[in-house]
Amino acid sequence: MDAVEKIVGSGVALFWLDKHIGLPGVCTQLKQEFESNTTNLYSFSTVDQCRSFLQSVKNRKLFCIIQGSLAKTVVPDIDRYEQSLSPVVYIFCLDVSAYSEWGQNYDCILRGGIFDHEQDVLTHLTHDLSEYAALKVQEYSFKRAACDEWAQNLARNAKRLRTEQCTLTFRTDPFSDTDTDCAEAQN
Repeated sequence: MDAVEKIVGSGVALFWLDKHIGLPGVCTQLKQEFESNTTNLYSFSTVDQCRSFLQSVKNRKLFCIIQGSLAKTVVPDIDRYEQSLSPVVYIFCLDVSAYSEWGQNYDCILRGGIFDHEQDVLTHLTHDLSEYAALKVQEYSFKRAACDEWAQNLARNAKRLRTEQCTLTFRTDPFSDTDTDCAEAQN
C-alpha cells in the first residue's frame, strides 16, 4: 500500500479530533484499523490543534472524524474550506439524534455522516477513501493519456526538425553515432 498511497494518498489528509484519541493506549485496535487505510492519520485532542492543522492543509482531500461533543465548535471552521478542500466529516457520538438536525446544515457532514458505532465510521470512511482513490485513478489515467499524446507529438516534431536541420546543414546526421546520410525532410 505504501507506493500506491504515496501517489494517491498524499493528496489525502485524514484527521481525528477526540479528547482521548491521541492518548497512548486509547482505542489502539481502532487506530490500527484506521491506519490500515492511510498513513496520513493525524489525531488531535483539542480544537485549537485541529484549527492549526486546518490552516496548514493545502491541495488535499480532507476527511475528518469529529467527537460529537466537539463537532459544533469545529465543524463551522471546517466548513470554511468547503470550496477548496471539499471536506468529508464523520461525527462520532453517543446519540446520533442529538446532531442529526444540526448536521443537515453542513454539506461536509452530509457527505460523511453521523455515527454511534466505531465500525460504522470505519466502514463508511473506507468506502469513501475507495471512491476517492477510484476518482484519482480516472484522473491520472486521463493525465497519462494526455502526456503520452504530448510526448508523441514532441517526438514527431523533434524528428522532423532534426531531419530538416540535417538536410539543410549537414551531409550526415549529426545526432547519429554512425555516418548516416541525411534523409529528405518529409511533410
